[in-house]
Amino acid sequence: MMKKIAIVIPCHNEEKGIVKVIEDIPLKLLKKRGYQTEVLVIDNNSTDRTAQVAEEKGARVIYEPKRGKGNAILAGFNALSDDTNYVVMLDGDNTYRPQEIFRLIEPLENNFCDVVVGSRLGGKIKKDAFKLQNRMVNWIYTFLVRQFYRANVTDVLSGYFAWKKEVIDELKHHLKSNGFSIEMEMITKMTLLKYEIYSVPITYEMREGETKIDSLKDGVSILSMLFKNLMWKPIKRHFKDRKLKIAIVTDSIYPYNKGGKEKRIYEISQRLAQKGHEVHIYSMKWWQGSKDRIENGVHLHGISRYYPLYAGRRRSIKEAVMFGSACLKLITKDFDVIDVDHMPHLILFPIKIVCLIKKKKMIVTWNEVWGRKYWGEYLGKMGIVAAGIEKLSVLLPDEIISISKHTTKKLTKELHSKKEIYTIPAGIDINKIRKIIPSNEKSDVIFAGRLISHKNVDILIKAIALARKTHPKIRCLIVGDGPEKKTLEALTKKLQLTSNVIFKGFLEDERKLYALIKSSRIFVLPSTREGFGIVVIEANASGIPVIAINHRDNAARDLIIEGHNGYRVNLKAQEIAQRIGMILDEKSRKNIKAYYPFIKDYDWGNISSRLLEIYKI
Repeated sequence: MMKKIAIVIPCHNEEKGIVKVIEDIPLKLLKKRGYQTEVLVIDNNSTDRTAQVAEEKGARVIYEPKRGKGNAILAGFNALSDDTNYVVMLDGDNTYRPQEIFRLIEPLENNFCDVVVGSRLGGKIKKDAFKLQNRMVNWIYTFLVRQFYRANVTDVLSGYFAWKKEVIDELKHHLKSNGFSIEMEMITKMTLLKYEIYSVPITYEMREGETKIDSLKDGVSILSMLFKNLMWKPIKRHFKDRKLKIAIVTDSIYPYNKGGKEKRIYEISQRLAQKGHEVHIYSMKWWQGSKDRIENGVHLHGISRYYPLYAGRRRSIKEAVMFGSACLKLITKDFDVIDVDHMPHLILFPIKIVCLIKKKKMIVTWNEVWGRKYWGEYLGKMGIVAAGIEKLSVLLPDEIISISKHTTKKLTKELHSKKEIYTIPAGIDINKIRKIIPSNEKSDVIFAGRLISHKNVDILIKAIALARKTHPKIRCLIVGDGPEKKTLEALTKKLQLTSNVIFKGFLEDERKLYALIKSSRIFVLPSTREGFGIVVIEANASGIPVIAINHRDNAARDLIIEGHNGYRVNLKAQEIAQRIGMILDEKSRKNIKAYYPFIKDYDWGNISSRLLEIYKI
């Protein structure tokens, strides 16, 4: 059976060098020697054509918007597939020779060590490739690391590494550096984690393009990391090698209530159960019959009777109070790990009591942050109280899982969370979507989601009215149900769009939804409030671009790579209509490149594996 090597290449504006790096990877020779190879280029906010040329050369491109080499490397580690055996990292500036990869892999293959570091100081440095002052600083850092850490390395600032995959699985949870101190952090922490590290000589060439390192600033940061980690101790991973008994607490579950968070729990819980873990979901009793049942290998428990989630157009306070009080029943339940859905916030308080009594760590999954402004819009004067509860609730978890970088940022900036936050997004079943046959019912535009105010479907309908002036036969499908449906239907009738805008209602079978998306040309998501925006990924996987709204509370906009998998516009009917018209125009459509290599990162299998790693800490 072939072993798999993943080659991770962090890049920021490396258009000149990345082509040569990828071309020089000895893919044919690797295959001949029994290796399957995947090349991952991490595009770290490049403003040139780094991503495009990398994809053209066959690389899988991962986008990491947070600037810094450390952020890019961690994004690459998180994107590794489960079947990877070895991980190699090198820079995209063509300073390292990919042909020397066997020199780094061989010691791992023969179990000589766990990590191999390519050494420039012990190898061959081409003329003018490594300035004397840089070489001297590197030698000093290397000397200090060897003295203080007893690390068996001869180049601590090298960018050429090779690891056994299990080392990355452990190491990535301990990495904090977002910049050029990442190599120092990795070497010092790997040494403290007791991994065997050795150096091999490599060749170092003149770089393509300009260096990104600030000698003084980054030099101080690297030195600081060296001394800081002397006091570092790894977090104990309590459940590293055994199957877990996992409790998931949520007031609503799929398929009884079909929302994004419900689908996320449904997909992840099934995959965790398939891995042999015992998964219990504690919720309201949405189903008929016994309060305890097993569905697809997952244990469901109705710990309270069903209460409607909404009272009119707003979330029900009664439901939050009644289900929250029922959560105290978990005192009698046995579990290793508990993961609680953050909404409604009131349920976090009784769960905290349960965790304190049972001496268990409390993990909370945060889908979105509302903040004081939105709570005020939502509840009026009572919004101040609700915002206070939200801010207080963020103090309760021991660990927080955020479903988007947008939510992570708001947790730290608006709610001032000081806790560890792990960003693990929602996902899709890529294989299922790919197998769906497009519907015979064609459309130009499609929307799918709950028909509630912040989805702004009324703006989409007004945009269709404007787009009809240049595209008289434009056809828009609106899939979903909700409290705004009658108002939206009345607006459609008022604008005389009944032949252009068709309401499909709620579809029980998601395969029918995917079939309709595949037979459309544009997905429009006019929402201004999304904790993640999974429909963007679903639409892209179905092969169509997405128009999303550029709004501070909309995490879906972060999934848009402008001009590739979609577009960001302001919440204005005119702007949406113009963009729709441009995409529908055949000449413009030819310039729209379906750019979907990042979709693999959102496969449910990869996401459930990442979540399991957090549970085991």
